[in-house]
Amino acid sequence: MATTKEKTEIRKLARKGLSINQIKEKLNLPKSTVYYHFKKEVGQKQKRNQLEIPDDPEFHGELCGIFAGDGNYFFEEKNYKYRITFTLNINEDYWQNLESFLEENLDKRPHVKREPNHSRVRLRYESKTLYEFFKKYLEWGEDKTETIMLRNLNNLSRAFKIGFVRGLVDTDGHKIKQFRGYKIGTISKNMMSQTSKILDELDIQNTLSREPDKRENCRDMYRLTIYGDNAEKLEAKIDPRHPKKQSK
Repeated sequence: MATTKEKTEIRKLARKGLSINQIKEKLNLPKSTVYYHFKKEVGQKQKRNQLEIPDDPEFHGELCGIFAGDGNYFFEEKNYKYRITFTLNINEDYWQNLESFLEENLDKRPHVKREPNHSRVRLRYESKTLYEFFKKYLEWGEDKTETIMLRNLNNLSRAFKIGFVRGLVDTDGHKIKQFRGYKIGTISKNMMSQTSKILDELDIQNTLSREPDKRENCRDMYRLTIYGDNAEKLEAKIDPRHPKKQSK
């Protein structure tokens, strides 16, 4: 049990911005003790700063599609942080659109890390709430990119599915202007099969194909193609957010 002096010191250091682990090391106290008094001091502030996920199935679907395409998750055990990151091309306007879209809908601006030498930008949240949201709708194994798929596809609403396809097209899709077409490709066979079924439900004809990659240590790609009138129908129904995926 912490003494009155130790409790005061914990709260003082918490107000200065030190982490639980830093305070634990500095005061040589058990982590559980520091955690209890740390939360008393900063818990309400943290609660006010938590993001809010709106009750909007189409937004839920789009956010899941974006995460499935360009998102990643990491749990930092040392500091007990759930880190969600979206990695995007810094040379395309979409990342700025997405930054504004996330801030507007989650009521919290993502941390932005620009990496021009690698032509990428990372939008990051540290949020258990967001992690639990994704786990509600998606499942994935150790290799997220290859194994990610939707949970309970048949129980998802039409609005969710439209949003999901939009998010996936914006991240893993490609517009073929000269042929009036779209291609969506990932290495997750299950997710591409699910997306094909969603397009069928939306009365959008599509073709799912496997494209073997003969390069060493490279995995096969599963790709959906949508051409002609069906491509125009896709664009009209999902209304892509990415400027390069829209008609000019």
